[in-house]
Amino acid sequence: MEIVEMRGSGILSIMLVGASMVGCSTYHPRPLNTADLTKTLACFEQEQWVEQATLLNHPRIPPVKLDFSKPLKSRDLAVLGVLISPDLKALRAKEGVAKAQVFDAGLLPDPQFVFSFAHPTDKMQGIVNAYSLGLNWDVGAVATKNIKVKIAKAKAQGVRYDVAWQEWLLANQLELLTARLYYLKQQQHLTQKATTTAKQILDLSEANLKAHNMTIDEFGLRQTTYLEFLNQKVSLERTIRKTVLELNRILGLTPTEKIPLYFKPSFKIINLEADKLFKVAEVNRLDLLALQAGYASVDAQLYQAILGQFPHFILGINKARDNTGIHSVGTDINFDIPLFNRNRGAIKIAVATREQLYLEYNARLNQTRSDIAVLVADLKLIIKEVSILETQLPKMRETEKLMHNGVKEGNITLITYVNILTNLLSNELRLLSLKQDKTEQMIALQIATGKYWGECR
Repeated sequence: MEIVEMRGSGILSIMLVGASMVGCSTYHPRPLNTADLTKTLACFEQEQWVEQATLLNHPRIPPVKLDFSKPLKSRDLAVLGVLISPDLKALRAKEGVAKAQVFDAGLLPDPQFVFSFAHPTDKMQGIVNAYSLGLNWDVGAVATKNIKVKIAKAKAQGVRYDVAWQEWLLANQLELLTARLYYLKQQQHLTQKATTTAKQILDLSEANLKAHNMTIDEFGLRQTTYLEFLNQKVSLERTIRKTVLELNRILGLTPTEKIPLYFKPSFKIINLEADKLFKVAEVNRLDLLALQAGYASVDAQLYQAILGQFPHFILGINKARDNTGIHSVGTDINFDIPLFNRNRGAIKIAVATREQLYLEYNARLNQTRSDIAVLVADLKLIIKEVSILETQLPKMRETEKLMHNGVKEGNITLITYVNILTNLLSNELRLLSLKQDKTEQMIALQIATGKYWGECR
């Protein structure tokens, strides 16, 4: 009889355990020493990225159509970098964690099954084994589920903006490196020409020195000029090499990989008003949007902490039999009494955290406004200097041609011509360097405002 009476309870227990096992996940190891790691370090296959580039979904970077049969434009390289950068691939994994946290926050708590059994140790007439079965459910967790989901969604949004901001930074960094390579190679070409010319003049000066047609100090000046151009040439070669290696590192390519690039200066000067550009940044900078989402999350956490000062209820139902064989059915209500703790510590932490985020956002705004103001002021000076050189250089080139003809005709001394030529080459290099600075500052302003240059109106 005892076995029969317990059979129903045993069947219920087995059913509950069986139901809890349905849909369980299983563990699969993923060791680090696999062929996948070696494969990811190998050269990428170009075809697989063409489709992904056209499907890129980014709040600030539009998709592009990649064509690897031609040199890649700077914007194309930026999109490719967003897709294949190992650093960004690792960073995007955070989005998966954030989405999982949203999923977790939306799940209802599982009920708790409680079973107890008591066997009497004294043999008395009419005494039987006692047992009880119960199901408890955390009603308090159900009541706060919506606020937990709100917190998790705000965190996930913040992570998404944060990842998108890092993608934006990398895309602009690649665009900057492309522009830098273009101007460095332009300078390299001009420096090579200047070095060759300076060497020819030095050889001629050496012959004149031996013929006692030139003083030793004049020869020293020609030698110094040649060495200066030669040092510039070698320095540019090193800088170009370092820039290429940095570009390959960002893309996750091998150091020897080469991607043909095409760059055409296309930045149009817009109205450089720092206040207007700052307003653009306030709306469009993804790091600011990430901080806003983070602030919304901690604000919701504060609300959750305040709710936590009230009693937390757990409801249950139970069926039991005592030692005399009497059966009963009842309910349980468990709740904490907010007497000593009252969740005051969690509330203080939430208040302090919200204040911290508030001040961080304010500091980021201040830094953004300052960065934009500095960039605008610097750009105005660079543009002014570029304009002066572009106006004067054509006249200097005409003067150099006239002086060169004068040397051939014997009307101008070699020393005078060399000074003019050296000054011309130095200013042409200076102009290229300024144009590089101008382009890089424009890209920096593009980063600071959170929108592409042509859109910052």
